[in-house]
Amino acid sequence: MKKRVNEYKKPMKMDLQFFAENDPPPSDPPSDPPADPPADPPADPPKKLELTDEELQKKIESESDRKLHSALEKERDKMREEMKKELEEQKAEAERLAKLSAKEREEAEFKKRQDALDKREQELAQKELKAQAVTELNEKELPSSFVDFLLDEDGEKTFKNIGNFKNTFDEAVNEAVKERLRQTTPSHTGGAPGEKNPFMKDTWNLTEQGRLYNENPEKYQQLKAQASN
Repeated sequence: MKKRVNEYKKPMKMDLQFFAENDPPPSDPPSDPPADPPADPPADPPKKLELTDEELQKKIESESDRKLHSALEKERDKMREEMKKELEEQKAEAERLAKLSAKEREEAEFKKRQDALDKREQELAQKELKAQAVTELNEKELPSSFVDFLLDEDGEKTFKNIGNFKNTFDEAVNEAVKERLRQTTPSHTGGAPGEKNPFMKDTWNLTEQGRLYNENPEKYQQLKAQASN
């Protein structure tokens, strides 16, 4: 019996590896994620430019001076080009004359002077004709602002244009007056008993209107106002 007890006291062999955790061997710790780049600092808001009245006036004057200077420079450039062109023409003309004989050169210079004289006379005649046309328009009680549209190469054609314009103008005025009279009913004829009102529909008369306008402006306005009522 004692022998059997001793047999049980023998130490038991244990597999310690069996009780070990079945975890994988530790690996290197994960590295930290890359940090975000620092954000740019917010931009400063634009500063509002504030000018005093004096500074603003100086700025305006400076801009005006700049534009004026630019316009003057363009005008100078234009004048330089015109002068250059004129000098080149004179040079070419001088070279042409130099190739001519004395008689041919004299004839060419005479023709040049004659052409300049004819041009000057034509300009004076046109100015005189324009003045006459303005007088004619005023006498016919037509707007003188149309004179440039009625001028022609001579007086005969110009005055013919004015006559045609007078007829067209009067017809247009008469039609406008008739249309107005159709839209209104006159209350009385006005003026003295038996006197015809040249502004009324039935007694419309441009000649009489013009006579009253020149001789009796007050009566002209009175009859015109009465016809409009």
